[in-house]
Amino acid sequence: MNRAIELVEQLMSNPDSSEFDGLAYELLTEYQRGSPVDSLRILFVSPDDRLVGEGTWIASELPAEGKPLLRDIGILLGHRSKKVRFWAVDCVLLWADSSNGHELASATALVDDAEKAVRWKAMGFLSMATREQLRAALDQVATKSPDSPYTDELKWLLDHEEHPGEIVAGLRDDHTRRRRVAAAAAARLAKTDISPLINAISIEDPEIAEFAADALKRIRDS
Repeated sequence: MNRAIELVEQLMSNPDSSEFDGLAYELLTEYQRGSPVDSLRILFVSPDDRLVGEGTWIASELPAEGKPLLRDIGILLGHRSKKVRFWAVDCVLLWADSSNGHELASATALVDDAEKAVRWKAMGFLSMATREQLRAALDQVATKSPDSPYTDELKWLLDHEEHPGEIVAGLRDDHTRRRRVAAAAAARLAKTDISPLINAISIEDPEIAEFAADALKRIRDS
């Protein structure tokens, strides 16, 4: 038995242990050293939300080696735990390409999640996804769910991400979803035109203003 499997079994045997966090970090280190990541799937299917959440966080810290787990992560985007959904979005951003439209579309839909933290993560996903990833998500929803509201939102984002005036108008749209997508567009444009992102900080929607302020801080700190 390799060390990664031993650590997974230790985590599962006592998820309330004071050593839990240390074991999780050690498990991450084992994967980073080259241990096969298949054993993470054991955590993904646990009935214990803490174990699934820790497994998903570990996956989100892995580079390309984690991509074989992407189908599993696609399922976890609908998990009952907000922590699981939160970290699963990062995995999709890291690993998905044009062949992963289902996972990309599922991550996009979390912009309407019931939990604020997950919505924030989904807006971040839309702000950082490549155009290839966004097009794959659009192709998925347009083909499989043509009546999906995300068809229009993804089209809008792809068409207007370089148009400051349209982004500012979107930030003041009556529909909350459009404002969230426009905030992502403002963050995408910020490398060349920061004015829509600054504009977003002053709008009356506190969630959008907070997202924009955080994005602006990260840009200025980088």
